[in-house]
Amino acid sequence: MWTAPKTFTPEILTVSDMNTYLTANTLFVRECIAKGAATALQISSNAITITKSYNVLESESGTEDDLDSIGTNRTGLGEGTVVILRAKTDHTITVKNGTNIPIGNDIVLTGGDHLALVRGAAYWYLLDSPRDVTFTCNAFQYPAPGTDWTPAISGAGLAASLTSKKVWLPLNFLKVGDKIISYTLNGDAVETTGLTLDCKLVRVNLADPITTTDVAGGGIVQITADGDFSSEATLTAAETVAVNKTYLLEIEGTTDTSDSLTVIGAEVVIRRK
Repeated sequence: MWTAPKTFTPEILTVSDMNTYLTANTLFVRECIAKGAATALQISSNAITITKSYNVLESESGTEDDLDSIGTNRTGLGEGTVVILRAKTDHTITVKNGTNIPIGNDIVLTGGDHLALVRGAAYWYLLDSPRDVTFTCNAFQYPAPGTDWTPAISGAGLAASLTSKKVWLPLNFLKVGDKIISYTLNGDAVETTGLTLDCKLVRVNLADPITTTDVAGGGIVQITADGDFSSEATLTAAETVAVNKTYLLEIEGTTDTSDSLTVIGAEVVIRRK
């Protein structure tokens, strides 16, 4: 426990003073700043009470939970205290914006993700964290422009009476360590006879020969109806970007007489540290 410093006058320094003002306070600082292993904290009713500044969060039950409030019952963990939180392996903890944690948006922590907060007079403020960022992309790759999918100012277009034609949309904004969470494909379908539009997330792997892998949960629900669309796919598990791997959306369309398709691009949600 922290003890308020004493102002010494010329006097003999006693063992008791050494233990109280030097040894105990030095150990407190070590625990709170230059500490060792993290303390395991189980969430209770969406809240935790901290005694140290490095903590591993566990859900109250199951493997998913929300954290709404942070309290402390230890003298010395007052204004200016920095707290580091991470989720227990295989647990997903959503730190909620509001109550006494005004961080702008909810922040999702999975195993290995860290969140740093600093305490103000009454609230905990964000220092650093992984954040979900949405990127837009529309730099299509056309295997047969002019006869299949064709570039236009509005995006990639597919004319009538074409079957199983593909166009690719590379995710060229990724960096190693990013986690792909979901994406939304946007466009418009003009359907009079019968069209289909599919899209899936594909990983390209460096190998000899090069291989590709369909990412689990990366396919949208097939589009068959007339009208504009914003079709979302959320991955079964976050896909972590690694070296020697690239990613793209593979879009495949079929049109009948008087049908047409236009894809203007995609919005991709990335969790970035």
